[in-house]
Amino acid sequence: MQQAKRWEFFALGGLLLLALVLRVVGLNAPLWYDEILTLTHFVREPWAKLLTDFSSLNNHMLYSIEAKISVGLLGESAWAFRLPAMLLGVASLFILWLLARKPAGAIPALVAVFLTAVSYHHVWFSQNARGYTQLLFLTGLATWLFLRGMERPTWRIWTAYGVTIAACMYTHLSAGFFLASHGVVAAVMLLRDWRGFRPVYGFALGGVITVLLHLPLFSQVISAMNDVSKGKTSAAMAEWVNPLRMLREVIDSLGALGPLAPLALTGGLLVIVVGAVTLCRRAPVLSAIYLLSIPIAMAILLALSFRIWTRYFLVDILYIFLFIAVGLDVLSQWFARTISLPGLGRPLYILAIVVAAGASAVLLVRNYEHPKQDFEGAIQLINKLKSPNDATTSFGLASEPFNTYLEPRWPVVKSYADLTKLRKDASHVWVVTAFDDHVEEYQTATMDEIRRTYDLVGEFDGTLGGGTVRVYRSR
Repeated sequence: MQQAKRWEFFALGGLLLLALVLRVVGLNAPLWYDEILTLTHFVREPWAKLLTDFSSLNNHMLYSIEAKISVGLLGESAWAFRLPAMLLGVASLFILWLLARKPAGAIPALVAVFLTAVSYHHVWFSQNARGYTQLLFLTGLATWLFLRGMERPTWRIWTAYGVTIAACMYTHLSAGFFLASHGVVAAVMLLRDWRGFRPVYGFALGGVITVLLHLPLFSQVISAMNDVSKGKTSAAMAEWVNPLRMLREVIDSLGALGPLAPLALTGGLLVIVVGAVTLCRRAPVLSAIYLLSIPIAMAILLALSFRIWTRYFLVDILYIFLFIAVGLDVLSQWFARTISLPGLGRPLYILAIVVAAGASAVLLVRNYEHPKQDFEGAIQLINKLKSPNDATTSFGLASEPFNTYLEPRWPVVKSYADLTKLRKDASHVWVVTAFDDHVEEYQTATMDEIRRTYDLVGEFDGTLGGGTVRVYRSR
């Protein structure tokens, strides 16, 4: 790679600082359901239990270890719990720059970093106490090491690569979907030009370490994966197996742009396609890794009848923003030449960057204005309106946070009969629910009765799609 100039490092440092500030703001916002589960079921547990518990895919093992260290040193607060995710989110931007500078050039590489720094989705996940930004960082690092290793296959590089892919898998097994594209690309390259045993050694080392790390958890891993796969029989879960849902989720995330959302989607797709075509020519190996990762992941998930969660594809966000940065550059220059004003190319590029960043800023405002999931809002509403003789409770998936984390620890009800018992000794019964569409799959009768005999007093939307918290009061 051509030596970076001093101004590039200064610019990169400024962008990383910007990213840090945007992710520190709101870092202490209330936790949402999955974060609460991670904290109460894993991070709070003794080390011996944490390292041997894979009863749920919610345990992003390596992140849980880091979060436990963080809250142990800094105290149990939302910001300390999320700190590793935030730092790794910022670090992933540096990896993006390493990957982007050679094929894209100095300016588009920095633009890609800037657009990712202000990205609503990247900020959201950087403030989410889960292992997804760690996956983003580690898969990016693994890709950089893979490219270095294929160019200069040294034992040191491929050892680092093996350790990195093992860390990916220890963070979340979905990393395998992305890393499979490494294997496909490596196989093609080695068949065309054999480079010795070292790349094979890197993959083998990563595989051995992965197996050793998961050996104490093997039976639990199989059980957890079977549980997720069986969930497809539920109507609420079945839609998560539909690949089109992911596309719909992406479209829905643009809703805050209002009437400009269709234009943003159409223009964004055009820019991405142009950027993808351009980078495929400049960096075919790197492009192949990221472009192949999506259909490979989709094929594996469909074959296993697994839920197709959008967050499984967060690892591709770095290259998508690189597509955008390059695509905007190419289209700006093309338009300027078309109208015979080549000098207009750079100003148009700057304008396009401002517009793209502005769209992200609109979405970012919502991120700061709303929590991920507003259990606290429900608590405040009930405390404000309830009478001394009223009873409060939680039902369905809302019961977990109220039973293990939130204050006050309201009693949990499991059926309408339990609600009826509470009603006998209270003027009114207040019920908090969450993820109602999923709860009604296994508690249809109870949810129907609540809706029929209780008044919906409040709905609290958050930035988490489908995570609305509802408050009902008996009539």
